Amino acid sequence: MSPNQLDSSKLESISQNPLQNLYAYLERKGVEYAPFDPARMPSIFALVQPFLRFSPHIIHILGTNGKGSTGRFITLGLLAQGHSVLHFSSPHLFGFNERFYINGAHASDMDLEKAHEFLQNLISQNPPPHEATYKSLHNALESSSYFEYTTLLALVLAQDCEYFICEAGLGGEFDSTSVIKDMAEASIFTPISYDHTELLGDDIESIAATKLRAMGRRAFLAPQRYKVVESIAQEIAKQRGAKLSLITQEEIDSAYANNPSLHTYAKDFAPFLRENLIVAHKVLESISAPNPPQFCAVLPFDLAGRAQNLAPNILLDVGHNPECARAVVEIVSQKRVNLVYNSFSQKDVREILGIFKPVINRLFIMPISHTRAIPELDLIGICAELGIRHEEFSPTLFRQMQDEPEDNVVYVVFGSFSVVEAFLEMWNARR
Repeated sequence: MSPNQLDSSKLESISQNPLQNLYAYLERKGVEYAPFDPARMPSIFALVQPFLRFSPHIIHILGTNGKGSTGRFITLGLLAQGHSVLHFSSPHLFGFNERFYINGAHASDMDLEKAHEFLQNLISQNPPPHEATYKSLHNALESSSYFEYTTLLALVLAQDCEYFICEAGLGGEFDSTSVIKDMAEASIFTPISYDHTELLGDDIESIAATKLRAMGRRAFLAPQRYKVVESIAQEIAKQRGAKLSLITQEEIDSAYANNPSLHTYAKDFAPFLRENLIVAHKVLESISAPNPPQFCAVLPFDLAGRAQNLAPNILLDVGHNPECARAVVEIVSQKRVNLVYNSFSQKDVREILGIFKPVINRLFIMPISHTRAIPELDLIGICAELGIRHEEFSPTLFRQMQDEPEDNVVYVVFGSFSVVEAFLEMWNARR
């Protein structure tokens, strides 16, 4: 039996226990950001690669902010043209399936369990002539981290898709997804900023260089807050012999001025989503010529928690760094903000809250259960230092947000994915 096939007994087991085997396997791998070894994924990929078919079109998306929405806009544009597409993104809000968006819907439990069985099937056959190879595969898969194995699942699920839109995790050249950089039709770099400094470096030059060194043969650079990123990108492109396109703010403004369908599609988007849409459109023009999609006919944007207006007075955003905070302050404009917030320890909480301080009315601490969550006393101490009024988020406040909106005050639910997840669970339960 080939690795691409599953026997009937395994299929029956999958149908009876969807995702049970996969979740148990991932749980053994521990937290998502397990001890990092930059050499591990390339060695795993070298062993698995001979057994995989690859999408004819791979688009690799890297950067700090806007990766998910840029990838989703590209995906929706391709779906509008009738292509089959897998959009791989991370992390997820509610279910692991959300990371794998196949042809307009999240992967089913059966899809994921079959992908898991595909990988495990590589090491279960153990034919005598290839015993050493299969032992190496077994050791490699067992040693993979949570995100590394998740990336392998995406590669398996993408085998039958024309396009694989692959979002990097936290890094660039050392990211698990960068094993596909030489196969990628295009590398897209969204705005690069400070984040994960404990792994990527303390200055923007180090962070940008690490991310940009994952550049493939054709690259697109979105408008950047830090102009040094552009010069670093140009130097790396020159070294690699890559074709690099710098997308400017003038091009974005011109695209909306000259394309009514784009303007209509994006009329209710936050400024950063409007920018990400044009970056996606520029990429689609390049890879889909001469027939780029008309965005008047594209599916609605359906990625939750990206400047999402849940109600006229409630804005959700999974931003978790200073640039995201600045973007939200721009969105709320002159309104006062009741900030529902929490964060992970390694984030720059003091700078983020400092950005919000001029518009904050009150801060409500959303309890989250996560090993990486900032200790509540530390968060309270930062609020005290900055002079920000704060209290615990409560069911009473939740009801008040919906039933008694305050004049000229918007509730912003902001921070880690865990914050938005906890809020949306309450929202959906009440509805």
